[in-house]
Amino acid sequence: MGKLAAFVLEILRMCLLLLLTIGLLGGLEYAVFKLLYGWTIYPGSAAVGNIILFFVLYRNYWQFRGWFKSDKNQRLGQHLTRSLVSLSLLLILLPFAVPLLN
Repeated sequence: MGKLAAFVLEILRMCLLLLLTIGLLGGLEYAVFKLLYGWTIYPGSAAVGNIILFFVLYRNYWQFRGWFKSDKNQRLGQHLTRSLVSLSLLLILLPFAVPLLN
């Protein structure tokens, strides 16, 4: 398989993984929010947090199990990974704290 074909397949795989990750995490957050508060909101900050979490998962795990192999593939640093995961969790949990402040 040529490098271009592997690259195209990897981009399609990445888009599918992004949709699945955002769909599963967003649905879970939506259900938990509705269960806790009895009403629904569509939190934008949680979506950004989910995208950051996907980025960390892709760079540290999923990119090494795909079709496109490159010498430039490398994991994120440990400090950057912890910082991004912390930011992601803060953004995901932020909509849950807002109703408590009112």
